[in-house]
Amino acid sequence: MWTPLAKTSVQLRIKHGGNIDYPNFDYCNLFDYRRDNDAAALQNLEHLMTEFFSPETSNERKRTIERSFQEFAGQIDSWRPCLHFLSSTNNHYVSMFALSTLETTIGRRWPILPWEDKALTRSTLYTLSLERGVAPFVRNKVVKLVVDIARHDWPHFYPDFYSNILQLLSHKHTRLLGLIYLRTASEELATPREDLPIQRKNELFRFLSAQVPLTLDTLTILLKETTKLQNRSGTVTPPPSPTSGQTVATARTILDVEGLATGTSEVCIATLDVLAHLFSWIELSEHISTNLLDAIFTCARYHDAMNGKQIEMAVQAVTTINELLYRPLCSPDVTDRLLVEIFQNGVTLFQLLERLDSINESYMEKLTEFLQLFVTNHLKRVESCSKFPVNTLLEVLCHHTFQQCSTVNGYLRCLDVWTTLLESTQSRYSPVALALAERVLQKMSFKLNTRILKDLDTESLDENEETEWQHFLRCNIECLAKIADISPIPIFTLLYRSWREGLIMFGELGSVITNNQVILLNESEASNVHAHLRDLASTTQALARLYSLFLGDDQSIDQSLAEELVSQTLDVCKFAKTNQLYKASLQPAAIVIDLIEVHSQLLASLQAWCHWIANRPEKIKESLCQRCIDSCILALDYTTFYDNPPPTNLTHSATHLFQSITAILKPVLWDEPAFRNLISMVTYPFFKPDTIKVLRRALVNAIILPPGDGSIRERLLGTMISTLSTPLGLEGQPVPSESTISITIVPLTQLLEDCSASSTTIKKMLHSCLGSTINRTLELLPFMIRCQSVCEVLLRFLHSVFSVLQQQLGPEFTQNAVQGMLHIYTRENISAGPALDQLLEILILVVSAPSSAFKAFVPSVTNLCLGQVWPAVGNDLSAHPDTTLVLLKLFHSILMHRWQYFYNTSILRTLGHTDEEESVEHKEELVAILEAFGQALLQPDVNIFRQSLQSLEQLNVRWRLYQRAIFKVHLLERFLMALFTVLFQQSHNLLADEIATAIHSLASVNIAWFFGHFLPTFLTSCEGVDDMQKATLLGNFDKSTDQPTLTRSVLQLISDLRCYQFCRPG
Repeated sequence: MWTPLAKTSVQLRIKHGGNIDYPNFDYCNLFDYRRDNDAAALQNLEHLMTEFFSPETSNERKRTIERSFQEFAGQIDSWRPCLHFLSSTNNHYVSMFALSTLETTIGRRWPILPWEDKALTRSTLYTLSLERGVAPFVRNKVVKLVVDIARHDWPHFYPDFYSNILQLLSHKHTRLLGLIYLRTASEELATPREDLPIQRKNELFRFLSAQVPLTLDTLTILLKETTKLQNRSGTVTPPPSPTSGQTVATARTILDVEGLATGTSEVCIATLDVLAHLFSWIELSEHISTNLLDAIFTCARYHDAMNGKQIEMAVQAVTTINELLYRPLCSPDVTDRLLVEIFQNGVTLFQLLERLDSINESYMEKLTEFLQLFVTNHLKRVESCSKFPVNTLLEVLCHHTFQQCSTVNGYLRCLDVWTTLLESTQSRYSPVALALAERVLQKMSFKLNTRILKDLDTESLDENEETEWQHFLRCNIECLAKIADISPIPIFTLLYRSWREGLIMFGELGSVITNNQVILLNESEASNVHAHLRDLASTTQALARLYSLFLGDDQSIDQSLAEELVSQTLDVCKFAKTNQLYKASLQPAAIVIDLIEVHSQLLASLQAWCHWIANRPEKIKESLCQRCIDSCILALDYTTFYDNPPPTNLTHSATHLFQSITAILKPVLWDEPAFRNLISMVTYPFFKPDTIKVLRRALVNAIILPPGDGSIRERLLGTMISTLSTPLGLEGQPVPSESTISITIVPLTQLLEDCSASSTTIKKMLHSCLGSTINRTLELLPFMIRCQSVCEVLLRFLHSVFSVLQQQLGPEFTQNAVQGMLHIYTRENISAGPALDQLLEILILVVSAPSSAFKAFVPSVTNLCLGQVWPAVGNDLSAHPDTTLVLLKLFHSILMHRWQYFYNTSILRTLGHTDEEESVEHKEELVAILEAFGQALLQPDVNIFRQSLQSLEQLNVRWRLYQRAIFKVHLLERFLMALFTVLFQQSHNLLADEIATAIHSLASVNIAWFFGHFLPTFLTSCEGVDDMQKATLLGNFDKSTDQPTLTRSVLQLISDLRCYQFCRPG
């Protein structure tokens, strides 16, 4: 049972995780810094660090050193010697250890340090950051700690923090350091981590935002100065490093920029990087000036003879521009001006590339991203602006797509941009539609683009089950379809013309093949034929994608175009089938594969055109339908090719076409010999499993969908079911083998699922034909109960039976069947596994059924679940996630649909106000079910947690669960405590809003109790929070009771609590 929250307080702790690159060490057992002088202590520490990282040191010795170092770092005043270590050592390990120790002090003990100690720490770290010779990773860590101090103290107790940064930026010798400070400040102050209270986060954001105008002006000047310097020098060769006479620490001098970098490009790159981060959070519309844009775009220009650093700068500049385009722009007046400026500057970048022979690939990717972001996020807003040059956009995008993009991925990203563009305001772009389609068709053509296309992978599948070639082709076809939405007939005609060209080649080759001669093609001929056939297959797919253009009532669409295409496709399919082109004696053999692919695509295209055929006049429809049947049915009839079956991809396409014919055109095939032969076959040995599945679905369609005599339909359905179920045997006969049962039951399950949406008449026939099979399955179940795989197959079939035929089965049969299954599982003590999950799914169907006859099952169901299943999985729900999920769904169904089993009251009273003295029947079972939901709320598995939370909320809406006396007395506080704990632990952050909403629903039961009792009790149970902090948390909690305010207050309370926990001393 679920009891932890009832017995113990909530332990809310966070383990500190440092950001150092090696283990934390403590050395107070190995030397005493109070006893030793600073120099001796440092010498001992350096020796121990060297020893620890030596490959000759044993693991035991390393553990000893590590433990003693950890003890030192945990001491309250360990920060003090660390300041000396930092200013006196050249050992990077010692420096990082000292910084890590200081980081702990700043993060957790800063509020309790005396003012003098804070000032000493701050001054030492800031001075260290200015010194020469400090390793970059050490300097970055020092800067991070100074900014961490500012997170606590700026501006009240560290007023010169930001002015120091601006001062560093104003001197060329410290600019790079200033940029490091500024980037770190932007990261840590604008979007701080959770170790700050909400109020302080908002305060920091407000103070930092006030500095934005001056900061951007400073960075603009900095960019302009450095780019001018680059233009004057022509190269990026740094001047000699000047030295400074001022000393602030022994053996160290004040930093100059050359100590960190090698020239102006580094300053530009760092400046642009800072701007990119600033653009991620500042209010853009108010602060982006023309001068700043000009400076950034100047850095983004690409030209010949650029060195590596200059290319890196250009890439970073475009990255910074793209960061602007990621953000929404709010002010209408500023937005139009800003977007037009960004675009016009961007056009300059594209124009500069036109004269170049080679361009860095990363730079090209960033420019493609620029177009994608501009069109996707901002085009709708700016295209109506009179100053926006739409034609220029089209020219730039066209040139970039078809001339500049050298990679397939870059080209496909450009197609995405075109697709977005065409979806926005279609009519504006119709003048370029045909030209665009021609270029896309050229890109996907083997005749014109063999060099690129031949290298695309045609075997490996991606996460979408596509090869690289299939993905490429689909993207091109989808773009063509978007263009056709604007200009349908010209695009169709363009594709049809290309298709006819390939068809001529196919026909000429086929005519030669029919003479039964061996054909040998030389390399040039084979290459030409291969390209034409590959293009024929591609344009066949593209034309099929356009079938929907001919479905509406648009009078401007010439239906004869579709009729001509479909008729020619059927003619070619008949020719290929009659002459069995897949058996052609042709060399090289790859051409035969191309012929098979063309035939397969032609058959597949007819699937789409079936929708068009269905809307034709009756006589034309009948004629075309029969020709479609002739094109595919003989490819499926074993009597025609038993000794030499066609290729699997050809039969697969034929099968899919057959399914589309039977589902859309619904022909009457009942007297066709080939059809009767197919429904009488138990197996199809030449077909792949997925092809067999499609074929059986088509056969079922052909039986149940067309109009006709009911008795014939039932007889055909009976023939098919009898053929499939024969291997099971009749009732009372010997039990077949496990493999026989599995192989037989699976297609019967599929047949049921295929009929799930059928009419009541069809379901009655199905029930009549399946009756003996259902009984035989129930008879076999006890024999297979210990064979998990077979039992799961049987129960999946029975689940489909109850799901599809519930009304036809009747309450008496359902009661007997379910009671029988419950008896088997109780007798055999089955408490886990996929087969049990299927039984629970069946019980959900039965419990949820509207018939009152099924309420008799509830005691048996709860007995199985609470007495057998829950004890087996309840101790570790995450170890049985599937069973747990379906069990929670069953509990939800019991309470949702059989509430009267627990509260046998009138409907009016049930929907009205509840009474504290209301009568509860089966109280122990109800409490056990609700505690199961509570246990699920403590699970790390997010799906289990979500299922429980959603069920509770739905039950509250339906039955006012939280208002019930049994819930308020026994469970309300425990459920609230569980949800607060989950929020604090952040184990299900994605559901934080849903959790907070549920807390509002629970708190609303007694809001005064929630504010006055629960919140103080919860905070009392939290360790590591002092009384003043608890009072602050309670005082900051908004007592408004509306849902938005309360949920926001809950989330803020948890955030501030985590901050106090994280920053607690010790």
